[in-house]
Amino acid sequence: MNSEIIKKLLKIVVLTLLISYGLDKLVFFGLNKISDKVMTGQAIGKLNHFLSLKDNTDFLVFGNSRANRHIDVELFSDNGFNMGIDGIGIAYNSTLINTLNEEKKQLILVHIDTKNFINANYDGSDIRGLKTKYQRDDKITDALNESGELSQLQRVFYSMNYNGNAIGILKNYFKPSYDYKTHNGYDPLIVNSDQETMRDLVLSKDNQNDECVDNPKINPLALRYLKSIKTFTEKSPNKTFLFVTSPMYNDTCSTDNKKLGEIMQDLGLTYWDFTNLYKDNKDNSYWKDKTHMSKTGAEAFSIFLLDKYKSNKI
Repeated sequence: MNSEIIKKLLKIVVLTLLISYGLDKLVFFGLNKISDKVMTGQAIGKLNHFLSLKDNTDFLVFGNSRANRHIDVELFSDNGFNMGIDGIGIAYNSTLINTLNEEKKQLILVHIDTKNFINANYDGSDIRGLKTKYQRDDKITDALNESGELSQLQRVFYSMNYNGNAIGILKNYFKPSYDYKTHNGYDPLIVNSDQETMRDLVLSKDNQNDECVDNPKINPLALRYLKSIKTFTEKSPNKTFLFVTSPMYNDTCSTDNKKLGEIMQDLGLTYWDFTNLYKDNKDNSYWKDKTHMSKTGAEAFSIFLLDKYKSNKI
Protein backbone atom coordinates (compact mmCIF):
# COMPACT_ATOMS: atom_id res chain seq x y z
CA MET A 1 0.00 0.00 0.00
CA ASN A 2 1.60 3.27 -1.10
CA SER A 3 1.89 6.40 0.99
CA GLU A 4 -0.85 8.30 -0.86
CA ILE A 5 -3.43 5.64 -0.08
CA ILE A 6 -2.33 5.56 3.56
CA LYS A 7 -2.69 9.34 3.80
CA LYS A 8 -6.18 9.21 2.30
CA LEU A 9 -7.23 6.47 4.71
CA LEU A 10 -5.90 8.42 7.66
CA LYS A 11 -7.79 11.52 6.50
CA ILE A 12 -10.99 9.50 6.20
CA VAL A 13 -10.51 8.03 9.68
CA VAL A 14 -9.76 11.43 11.24
CA LEU A 15 -12.68 13.07 9.44
CA THR A 16 -15.02 10.26 10.53
CA LEU A 17 -13.92 10.61 14.15
CA LEU A 18 -14.34 14.39 14.06
CA ILE A 19 -17.83 14.13 12.53
CA SER A 20 -18.81 11.40 15.02
CA TYR A 21 -17.52 13.49 17.90
CA GLY A 22 -19.42 16.56 16.73
CA LEU A 23 -22.63 14.62 16.12
CA ASP A 24 -22.30 13.03 19.54
CA LYS A 25 -22.15 16.42 21.22
CA LEU A 26 -25.16 17.65 19.24
CA VAL A 27 -27.16 14.56 20.21
CA PHE A 28 -25.97 14.90 23.82
CA PHE A 29 -27.08 18.53 23.91
CA GLY A 30 -30.49 17.63 22.44
CA LEU A 31 -31.04 14.76 24.87
CA ASN A 32 -30.07 17.00 27.77
CA LYS A 33 -32.61 19.62 26.74
CA ILE A 34 -35.35 16.96 26.63
CA SER A 35 -34.35 14.98 29.70
CA ASP A 36 -34.00 18.08 31.89
CA LYS A 37 -37.75 18.61 31.52
CA VAL A 38 -38.57 15.07 32.65
CA MET A 39 -39.46 14.87 36.34
CA THR A 40 -41.33 11.57 36.51
CA GLY A 41 -40.35 7.93 36.19
CA GLN A 42 -37.24 6.09 37.34
CA ALA A 43 -35.43 6.35 34.00
CA ILE A 44 -34.24 9.86 34.91
CA GLY A 45 -37.25 11.80 36.19
CA LYS A 46 -36.89 10.96 39.87
CA LEU A 47 -33.18 11.75 39.74
CA ASN A 48 -33.91 15.13 38.14
CA HIS A 49 -36.56 15.82 40.77
CA PHE A 50 -34.11 14.95 43.55
CA LEU A 51 -31.31 17.11 42.14
CA SER A 52 -33.69 20.06 41.83
CA LEU A 53 -34.72 20.04 45.51
CA LYS A 54 -32.07 18.09 47.46
CA ASP A 55 -30.56 21.12 49.16
CA ASN A 56 -33.89 22.70 50.06
CA THR A 57 -35.42 19.78 51.97
CA ASP A 58 -35.36 18.91 55.68
CA PHE A 59 -35.55 15.13 55.30
CA LEU A 60 -34.16 12.75 52.66
CA VAL A 61 -34.39 8.98 52.26
CA PHE A 62 -31.88 6.96 50.24
CA GLY A 63 -32.04 3.30 49.31
CA ASN A 64 -33.51 0.69 47.02
CA SER A 65 -37.11 -0.35 46.43
CA ARG A 66 -37.56 -1.22 50.11
CA ALA A 67 -36.68 2.36 51.03
CA ASN A 68 -38.97 3.65 48.29
CA ARG A 69 -41.91 1.50 49.44
CA HIS A 70 -41.41 1.48 53.22
CA ILE A 71 -40.65 5.05 54.36
CA ASP A 72 -43.50 7.56 54.32
CA VAL A 73 -41.57 10.83 54.35
CA GLU A 74 -44.66 12.94 54.97
CA LEU A 75 -44.83 11.63 58.53
CA PHE A 76 -41.34 12.99 59.19
CA SER A 77 -41.54 16.30 57.36
CA ASP A 78 -43.73 18.36 55.05
CA ASN A 79 -40.51 19.16 53.20
CA GLY A 80 -38.99 15.73 52.59
CA PHE A 81 -38.20 13.45 49.67
CA ASN A 82 -37.80 9.70 49.28
CA MET A 83 -35.03 8.96 46.75
CA GLY A 84 -35.47 5.19 46.90
CA ILE A 85 -34.87 3.61 43.49
CA ASP A 86 -35.60 0.03 42.49
CA GLY A 87 -32.56 -2.23 42.21
CA ILE A 88 -29.83 0.18 43.31
CA GLY A 89 -27.16 -0.31 45.97
CA ILE A 90 -24.69 1.54 48.15
CA ALA A 91 -22.59 2.88 45.24
CA TYR A 92 -25.54 4.84 43.84
CA ASN A 93 -26.62 6.08 47.26
CA SER A 94 -23.13 7.09 48.36
CA THR A 95 -22.62 9.11 45.19
CA LEU A 96 -25.86 11.05 45.60
CA ILE A 97 -25.26 11.69 49.29
CA ASN A 98 -21.91 13.24 48.40
CA THR A 99 -23.68 15.75 46.14
CA LEU A 100 -25.52 17.30 49.10
CA ASN A 101 -24.76 20.73 50.50
CA GLU A 102 -22.52 20.04 53.49
CA GLU A 103 -23.82 23.08 55.42
CA LYS A 104 -27.54 22.41 55.06
CA LYS A 105 -29.26 21.07 58.19
CA GLN A 106 -31.05 17.83 57.29
CA LEU A 107 -32.12 14.45 58.59
CA ILE A 108 -30.73 11.81 56.23
CA LEU A 109 -32.12 8.27 56.41
CA VAL A 110 -30.07 5.67 54.55
CA HIS A 111 -31.79 2.33 54.03
CA ILE A 112 -29.36 -0.59 54.25
CA ASP A 113 -30.03 -4.19 53.22
CA THR A 114 -27.74 -6.54 55.11
CA LYS A 115 -27.84 -9.22 52.41
CA ASN A 116 -26.35 -6.80 49.91
CA PHE A 117 -23.34 -6.15 52.11
CA ILE A 118 -22.32 -9.80 52.27
CA ASN A 119 -23.00 -10.44 48.57
CA ALA A 120 -19.63 -11.41 47.10
CA ASN A 121 -20.96 -10.62 43.62
CA TYR A 122 -21.76 -6.98 44.34
CA ASP A 123 -19.64 -4.94 41.90
CA GLY A 124 -21.00 -1.41 42.30
CA SER A 125 -22.49 -1.44 38.81
CA ASP A 126 -25.65 0.22 40.16
CA ILE A 127 -23.73 3.51 39.93
CA ARG A 128 -24.33 3.32 36.19
CA GLY A 129 -27.85 4.48 36.98
CA LEU A 130 -26.28 7.94 37.24
CA LYS A 131 -24.51 7.84 33.87
CA THR A 132 -26.91 10.35 32.27
CA LYS A 133 -25.34 12.97 34.56
CA TYR A 134 -21.81 12.23 33.31
CA GLN A 135 -20.08 15.53 32.48
CA ARG A 136 -23.13 17.34 33.83
CA ASP A 137 -22.49 17.11 37.56
CA ASP A 138 -18.90 17.29 38.79
CA LYS A 139 -19.27 15.00 41.80
CA ILE A 140 -21.24 12.39 39.91
CA THR A 141 -18.71 12.55 37.06
CA ASP A 142 -15.80 12.06 39.47
CA ALA A 143 -17.55 9.10 41.12
CA LEU A 144 -18.28 7.45 37.76
CA ASN A 145 -14.68 7.92 36.64
CA GLU A 146 -13.37 6.47 39.88
CA SER A 147 -15.74 3.49 39.69
CA GLY A 148 -14.47 2.33 36.32
CA GLU A 149 -18.05 1.45 35.34
CA LEU A 150 -17.99 3.55 32.17
CA SER A 151 -16.14 2.42 29.06
CA GLN A 152 -13.57 4.63 27.36
CA LEU A 153 -16.07 5.26 24.56
CA GLN A 154 -18.66 6.47 27.06
CA ARG A 155 -16.11 8.90 28.46
CA VAL A 156 -15.62 10.40 25.00
CA PHE A 157 -19.01 10.00 23.34
CA TYR A 158 -21.32 11.29 26.06
CA SER A 159 -24.61 10.55 24.30
CA MET A 160 -23.91 6.82 24.73
CA ASN A 161 -24.76 7.28 28.40
CA TYR A 162 -28.41 7.68 27.44
CA ASN A 163 -28.51 4.14 26.06
CA GLY A 164 -31.22 2.17 27.83
CA ASN A 165 -32.90 5.32 29.14
CA ALA A 166 -34.08 7.07 26.00
CA ILE A 167 -37.44 5.30 25.69
CA GLY A 168 -38.34 5.92 29.34
CA ILE A 169 -37.27 9.55 29.04
CA LEU A 170 -39.34 10.15 25.91
CA LYS A 171 -42.35 8.37 27.41
CA ASN A 172 -42.31 10.57 30.51
CA TYR A 173 -41.51 13.67 28.46
CA PHE A 174 -44.68 13.34 26.38
CA LYS A 175 -46.82 11.69 29.08
CA PRO A 176 -45.66 12.25 32.68
CA SER A 177 -46.46 9.36 35.02
CA TYR A 178 -47.74 11.65 37.77
CA ASP A 179 -47.73 15.25 38.99
CA TYR A 180 -44.20 15.54 40.32
CA LYS A 181 -44.98 18.83 42.08
CA THR A 182 -47.17 16.97 44.58
CA HIS A 183 -45.02 13.83 44.75
CA ASN A 184 -42.54 13.27 47.58
CA GLY A 185 -40.94 10.12 46.17
CA TYR A 186 -42.75 7.65 48.44
CA ASP A 187 -44.42 4.90 46.40
CA PRO A 188 -46.33 2.48 48.68
CA LEU A 189 -47.47 -0.92 47.41
CA ILE A 190 -51.20 -1.47 47.46
CA VAL A 191 -52.46 -5.06 47.62
CA ASN A 192 -55.95 -5.36 46.19
CA SER A 193 -58.41 -8.13 47.03
CA ASP A 194 -57.52 -10.10 43.89
CA GLN A 195 -53.88 -10.28 44.97
CA GLU A 196 -54.42 -11.35 48.56
CA THR A 197 -54.68 -15.10 47.89
CA MET A 198 -51.43 -15.18 45.92
CA ARG A 199 -49.74 -12.99 48.55
CA ASP A 200 -50.80 -15.36 51.34
CA LEU A 201 -49.54 -18.35 49.37
CA VAL A 202 -46.13 -16.73 48.85
CA LEU A 203 -45.84 -15.85 52.52
CA SER A 204 -46.74 -19.36 53.62
CA LYS A 205 -43.81 -20.96 51.81
CA ASP A 206 -40.69 -21.99 53.74
CA ASN A 207 -38.25 -19.10 54.15
CA GLN A 208 -35.19 -21.10 55.20
CA ASN A 209 -31.98 -19.39 54.07
CA ASP A 210 -29.64 -22.09 52.73
CA GLU A 211 -26.85 -19.53 52.18
CA CYS A 212 -26.60 -18.53 55.83
CA VAL A 213 -23.01 -18.77 57.11
CA ASP A 214 -21.59 -18.43 60.60
CA ASN A 215 -19.01 -15.78 59.76
CA PRO A 216 -20.12 -13.78 56.70
CA LYS A 217 -17.66 -11.50 54.95
CA ILE A 218 -18.51 -7.92 54.12
CA ASN A 219 -18.12 -7.05 50.44
CA PRO A 220 -15.05 -4.73 50.34
CA LEU A 221 -16.51 -2.49 47.63
CA ALA A 222 -19.77 -2.03 49.54
CA LEU A 223 -17.71 -1.22 52.63
CA ARG A 224 -15.68 1.35 50.72
CA TYR A 225 -18.82 3.19 49.64
CA LEU A 226 -20.17 3.02 53.18
CA LYS A 227 -16.93 4.59 54.42
CA SER A 228 -17.38 7.32 51.82
CA ILE A 229 -20.72 8.19 53.44
CA LYS A 230 -19.00 8.12 56.84
CA THR A 231 -16.44 10.64 55.57
CA PHE A 232 -19.26 12.85 54.34
CA THR A 233 -20.96 12.74 57.76
CA GLU A 234 -17.76 14.07 59.31
CA LYS A 235 -17.78 17.04 56.93
CA SER A 236 -21.46 17.75 57.58
CA PRO A 237 -22.01 18.46 61.30
CA ASN A 238 -25.40 20.04 60.60
CA LYS A 239 -26.78 16.80 59.23
CA THR A 240 -28.19 13.89 61.24
CA PHE A 241 -27.60 10.49 59.68
CA LEU A 242 -29.69 7.44 60.51
CA PHE A 243 -29.04 4.04 58.91
CA VAL A 244 -31.99 1.66 58.91
CA THR A 245 -32.82 -1.86 57.74
CA SER A 246 -36.58 -2.10 57.32
CA PRO A 247 -38.64 -5.22 58.12
CA MET A 248 -38.76 -8.46 56.19
CA TYR A 249 -41.48 -11.06 56.64
CA ASN A 250 -39.21 -13.58 58.34
CA ASP A 251 -35.43 -13.45 58.08
CA THR A 252 -34.11 -16.83 59.24
CA CYS A 253 -30.45 -15.77 59.09
CA SER A 254 -29.18 -13.16 61.55
CA THR A 255 -25.41 -13.56 61.15
CA ASP A 256 -25.26 -10.96 58.38
CA ASN A 257 -27.29 -8.53 60.49
CA LYS A 258 -24.90 -8.98 63.39
CA LYS A 259 -21.86 -8.52 61.15
CA LEU A 260 -23.19 -5.31 59.62
CA GLY A 261 -24.16 -4.05 63.08
CA GLU A 262 -20.56 -4.52 64.22
CA ILE A 263 -19.26 -2.63 61.17
CA MET A 264 -21.67 0.23 61.81
CA GLN A 265 -20.61 0.41 65.45
CA ASP A 266 -16.93 0.46 64.48
CA LEU A 267 -17.62 3.34 62.09
CA GLY A 268 -19.60 5.23 64.71
CA LEU A 269 -22.77 5.29 62.60
CA THR A 270 -26.26 5.15 64.11
CA TYR A 271 -27.82 1.94 62.81
CA TRP A 272 -31.21 0.43 63.62
CA ASP A 273 -31.97 -3.07 62.37
CA PHE A 274 -35.70 -3.79 62.13
CA THR A 275 -35.39 -6.86 59.90
CA ASN A 276 -37.52 -9.08 62.14
CA LEU A 277 -39.64 -6.39 63.76
CA TYR A 278 -42.84 -8.10 62.62
CA LYS A 279 -41.57 -11.68 62.64
CA ASP A 280 -44.24 -12.74 65.14
CA ASN A 281 -46.96 -10.59 63.63
CA LYS A 282 -49.20 -12.86 61.58
CA ASP A 283 -51.12 -10.01 59.96
CA ASN A 284 -50.50 -10.59 56.24
CA SER A 285 -52.07 -7.24 55.40
CA TYR A 286 -48.69 -5.74 56.26
CA TRP A 287 -47.04 -7.43 53.28
CA LYS A 288 -46.85 -7.44 49.49
CA ASP A 289 -44.25 -10.22 49.47
CA LYS A 290 -41.52 -11.48 51.83
CA THR A 291 -39.27 -8.47 51.38
CA HIS A 292 -41.72 -5.67 50.59
CA MET A 293 -44.39 -4.29 52.88
CA SER A 294 -47.79 -3.20 51.67
CA LYS A 295 -48.98 0.35 52.16
CA THR A 296 -50.64 -0.80 55.41
CA GLY A 297 -47.38 -2.24 56.73
CA ALA A 298 -45.26 0.64 55.48
CA GLU A 299 -47.38 3.23 57.24
CA ALA A 300 -47.34 1.22 60.47
CA PHE A 301 -43.57 0.89 60.24
CA SER A 302 -43.06 4.57 59.40
CA ILE A 303 -45.07 5.59 62.47
CA PHE A 304 -43.05 3.18 64.61
CA LEU A 305 -39.78 4.52 63.17
CA LEU A 306 -40.80 8.13 63.75
CA ASP A 307 -41.74 7.42 67.37
CA LYS A 308 -38.39 5.71 67.97
CA TYR A 309 -36.53 8.60 66.35
CA LYS A 310 -38.32 11.16 68.53
CA SER A 311 -37.76 9.16 71.71
CA ASN A 312 -34.04 8.68 71.02
CA LYS A 313 -33.40 12.31 69.98
CA ILE A 314 -30.35 11.47 67.88
